[in-house]
Amino acid sequence: MKKYKIVLLGYYGFGNLGDELLLKSCIEFLISSGIDRKKIIVLSNDPDNTQKIFNIDSVSRWKFHKVINIFKQSEALILGGGGLFQDSSSVKSCLWYWFIMWLAKYYGLKIFALGQSIGPLKTSAGKYLTQRAFNLCDLVHVRDDLSFEIAKSFKLNSRVILGSDLVMMLKPEILNNKRDKFLLNLRPCKNINDFINLIVPDINNFENITGVALSNDDEKILKKSANKINFDEIIRVKNFKDACSLWNSAYSGIGMRLHFGILSRMFKIPVAMIPYDPKVSEFARISRIPIITEKFREPVQPLNIPSGINNYLKSFMIKFANGQASN
Repeated sequence: MKKYKIVLLGYYGFGNLGDELLLKSCIEFLISSGIDRKKIIVLSNDPDNTQKIFNIDSVSRWKFHKVINIFKQSEALILGGGGLFQDSSSVKSCLWYWFIMWLAKYYGLKIFALGQSIGPLKTSAGKYLTQRAFNLCDLVHVRDDLSFEIAKSFKLNSRVILGSDLVMMLKPEILNNKRDKFLLNLRPCKNINDFINLIVPDINNFENITGVALSNDDEKILKKSANKINFDEIIRVKNFKDACSLWNSAYSGIGMRLHFGILSRMFKIPVAMIPYDPKVSEFARISRIPIITEKFREPVQPLNIPSGINNYLKSFMIKFANGQASN
């Protein structure tokens, strides 16, 4: 019998709230599907911290001799959510994740890609590596229509299903607190100054503007923009507990990061998004909320998250936990 049933792979251990929420959601989802916590191990950039926070086994994603040893003891590799395959800044991300998946397949693991978005893919190398990587999968589960169309265009051997971002499976407690904060999230991107200048004339009309940093890079951008935006405070959100506290005190918000929008939808506050990336535009379209491009647009109440949106994924993983899953 293998020591581990699941190896989790994602952008874990880099201090990005969205990816840490994806990991939390994956672990809770797997355990609720019948997989023992002791049978799960995470490949992380910071394995000691990952192990401490999530009470889960973890090894460095960069120490290939340890990764190979774990693969020899495991049944399956799960890509646990996010936009892992994109070449906006470099094709290195596509190359790295393809190589880890190839290693896993070489050592006989099943591979499940869950809650993925695909792209942007601007280079032929990026497209080639992404197609090769997803062709190694036994199941491909994507979180938006655009990624679904891209995956279908690859003519993969595996089944491709459309679901939602895995963070939407977390169960927030929505409280009747005093809601007096306007949340603003900014993140680094090529056109960040243009985006800031676009919203500045209107954003300062809101009361109690709270800068929301989901990573250290976000915090730097927010502090840098404080000469233009009248922040009441800037808060670094590090975990789901922090997020629950903050979003339960918010009356509205505007953000750039995808998981800022997802948390706003989960906590049912009006929101608008600044679309630095196609995955954000797709989320806004699906959620029926405005995107801010050439002019300022007021936040709007997002659609409720449909119940049972990932039912197929749940049934599939229960079958896998019981040794019954097949394509």
